[in-house]
Amino acid sequence: MTPSSEIRRMIKKYLTISIKSQFDLDINLEKEYALTENLVSKKTIIAPTFTKKILSKPGLKLFLTSLITEINNEKCSTEFILEKIHSLRGNDSQHMQMI
Repeated sequence: MTPSSEIRRMIKKYLTISIKSQFDLDINLEKEYALTENLVSKKTIIAPTFTKKILSKPGLKLFLTSLITEINNEKCSTEFILEKIHSLRGNDSQHMQMI
């Protein structure tokens, strides 16, 4: 597995788990964003390509836009994202045990 594919999987997992935690929604994000290169900085960024599925839910759109902006502006490191995934997974399993 290449570093690029690992990053793609990590981002997808982070966004998916964050949405599940915040909105209790299981959403396939396959067509909702793309990884691309910033023309000026040459860094890889996430470009939102939101479909009607996201655009029809203003709160979800705002939430995803915020997460993507934080990642693009390097406000959260790879380590932070991995810790957040682990933490959110833990909360999810604890929530399921309480039900």
